[in-house]
Amino acid sequence: MLLQEILNLRNDPGLPGPITDAYQYDTHLVINKKISLPVHRVSNSYDKNSPIAITLNGIVIGYLIFPTVKGAIEIGRLTDYELVSYLSIADETHYFSGDPIIFETDFLVIEEEFLIDYIEDFKETSPLWGGFSHELSAGMPTIRYKKVITALEIGYKLKPLDQYSYESIIRAIEQPYAFERYLKLYHLLELQFDFFVINQIKNLVIPRDSNLIGSILNDYSDREMLRLTDIMESFCKDMPALESKMALVTSFPVIAKEMFITFGKSANAFHLVDENIFQAVLAAGSFDDTTFRRLKVPANNNHSKLIVNICAYWIYRIRCSIAHNKIGEYLLSSSDENFIVEFGEPLLREVLLQLFNANP
Repeated sequence: MLLQEILNLRNDPGLPGPITDAYQYDTHLVINKKISLPVHRVSNSYDKNSPIAITLNGIVIGYLIFPTVKGAIEIGRLTDYELVSYLSIADETHYFSGDPIIFETDFLVIEEEFLIDYIEDFKETSPLWGGFSHELSAGMPTIRYKKVITALEIGYKLKPLDQYSYESIIRAIEQPYAFERYLKLYHLLELQFDFFVINQIKNLVIPRDSNLIGSILNDYSDREMLRLTDIMESFCKDMPALESKMALVTSFPVIAKEMFITFGKSANAFHLVDENIFQAVLAAGSFDDTTFRRLKVPANNNHSKLIVNICAYWIYRIRCSIAHNKIGEYLLSSSDENFIVEFGEPLLREVLLQLFNANP
């Protein structure tokens, strides 16, 4: 509301509490010596059923309030802090309509005397110290990339999920952003690495096979790519399905080249890291045996092994770019979400489906 409109309401009996004073402070409305600042993102770990005090040097300077979780609220049932927030954003027409209020954002309501210090020193960094954000500037993940899906194919009959695998996949579903979702799916894959090693060792006999057991443990202790490749070679048998998901990369030639070659960590020809051959495959748009033989990618007689190696390398490189987020890796931004949603996730999910295939 405008300042004068708020002043005109001071004696309105419909208010849940008095308006003792109201005035303009720079661009902000001060109501009852409090200023309300919209909050557009809040940590999902916070219980929003009660306000959270904001303190500076041990002094409470305001409260983070969560009216969005309350749904429709009658004007007469607003708390003092909700009233300040409502009057700051509402229009007079809505107030006199008597309609319930549905807040679209949460708010930080602070005492007027702390406003300047807060805005100059703490507002911009609130996502770090407070787990909430007032504004989402250009380049920030304001829009979550959504994939248009018209049908879902059930596919293979899958093995039952153990408790830990089930929890991992539920966490993946719950993640709102593609990067975090990919990592949760990768965690599910990592868990299968360990089960795979355990099953290998279970088939050996102590002490007769002690050296072999030691060799397996040493090989797998710090060689994640080896573990990923080995488990895929054992369980991923549907090459056409893998090839079709790998072919989705052709829609992202620039980022794919950067991540897999420019910032790649392999010189292994089995990982398709020769830039000219890589570009030729993407231009062909196919990863089948006929295309690879025509393009000599590389000259070999084991197409399935080559597909598994490339696929494992790509999955691992995407994982590293997301998890490490450091100089030396391809640094992903929110504009790259479509690369993960349209290519990275389908490829990783296909591998997981084949790993959990009940009838491989």
